[in-house]
Amino acid sequence: MSDLKDRRPDQDAPPNTRSSPGNRLGRDRRPRVSDLLFVLVLVAGCAHPPLSPTREEVHRVVLWVDAFSTAGGDGSSAHPLKAVPQPVPTGVTIYLRSGLYPGPFVLGAGTRIEGSGEVVLTGEAGQTVITATNATLEGLSIQGGAIGLEAGLGVVVTRVHFSGQRAQAALVHGELKLSDSTFEASVEGIDGVRVEPRAALIASGVKFQGGFKRAVVSDQGRLELRGVSGEGTKTLVNATGSSSVLFDLHAARGSGPALFFSGGKVSITGAEVTGHEYTVLLFRGTDATISGLRARGAVQACVSAIESKLSLSDSSLTGCGPAGAVTLQHAQTTLTKVEITSARELGVLVKNGTLRLEGVRISKVTAAPDQSGGDALHVRDEAVVNGTGELTLSDLGGSGLFATTWSKVTLGSLTVERARSSALFLEREAQLRVETLLVRGGSGPALVVTERATAQLGSLSVAGGNELPVFADCQAGAKVTLGRLESTVQQLPSGCVTLPSTK
Repeated sequence: MSDLKDRRPDQDAPPNTRSSPGNRLGRDRRPRVSDLLFVLVLVAGCAHPPLSPTREEVHRVVLWVDAFSTAGGDGSSAHPLKAVPQPVPTGVTIYLRSGLYPGPFVLGAGTRIEGSGEVVLTGEAGQTVITATNATLEGLSIQGGAIGLEAGLGVVVTRVHFSGQRAQAALVHGELKLSDSTFEASVEGIDGVRVEPRAALIASGVKFQGGFKRAVVSDQGRLELRGVSGEGTKTLVNATGSSSVLFDLHAARGSGPALFFSGGKVSITGAEVTGHEYTVLLFRGTDATISGLRARGAVQACVSAIESKLSLSDSSLTGCGPAGAVTLQHAQTTLTKVEITSARELGVLVKNGTLRLEGVRISKVTAAPDQSGGDALHVRDEAVVNGTGELTLSDLGGSGLFATTWSKVTLGSLTVERARSSALFLEREAQLRVETLLVRGGSGPALVVTERATAQLGSLSVAGGNELPVFADCQAGAKVTLGRLESTVQQLPSGCVTLPSTK
């Protein structure tokens, strides 16, 4: 109260100077509302929660472990632990120095294990060496166990070597991001990485070595693979009902189909396969888009599609087996800028289904010893083939085109060179329409039509080697219509061959 009394006269008096108490108190008397607002704003600002700390500001627990250290360490770099603590702490970074560390290990909630030197995590028969969710592994080896790694959601694996597993190297339940790692099949016939329904594998720079039955197998999962390779694996990728996006794949010396898909959607950009039973095998409902495929030496067929949809472009197929460089059954297929060479017995086989051709070249198709065959394009069983642009077929043990059993073929510009049999052979009610056909250096008739088959050619040019431009079996119901004929050999008269213009 005395303080208040002492201040009252000062408040009543007029201010003397700006710095005088009277001036200060007199000012407080009138603009009191502004000061109150200032206090309220200050309090409101303090009421907001503090900003979240940045990642660098968060203090992360770090443990050092050295299998060759003495017991009793505190986990620091200078005094490391001798073994990985069990259970493994969550949210901790563990640095492992060279050594052997027996599992099993369960990792989760931000745990990170990083190896330096020769770091090996091991498991006994029947065990899963590492079970991980939201965890990171880097720079180590996972050895032994029935399963090397079981991955839930958010698992990142970098520079990890898998070997010695008895059932499969890795099993993915959630999402595994895998890079710069190697899988070695110490036991023949196991799977490398298995992706379960609704799970995902995102892999880059991964190598599979040895006798894996399937390096990557997915059942209704999702695959994103880039730069994945297999050496000696039976199958590099086996996917059923999955979504697969694949880049820059390499496979060699395998005994099964290198890339197998049954159902689902597939995109392949860049793949190089040497050997294997099939380079690509599509089965029942697969929708595949493939570009930049380089296939060599497939034992059966380079590309086979059964009851599937296929678009193949900018690809080369060399040394494919007797089932055909491209074998299509009940498939809807487009081949664009595809080159086939050195095929055994068949270039492209089409049974039922549809095929569109654009800019395709087929050469050096040979028959088996002492057997007929070696057709570049073999069409049968109600198949429908349409071609645009230039189609070139050359150096053939059989015919350039063999069409039979109600098949329909419509082509733009076709060149057939050095076909051992007729350039084109039609039978059993096959139908052919060609705008321009050039036949050079073959033997036998350039065109053979029999058994109620029909052919319509806008222009036919025969330049040496062939016995006859056209042979048509009129008694068997064959019919041929030529818009223009240029030939070095004379066409014999035939009641079922129409020649509007002959030179």
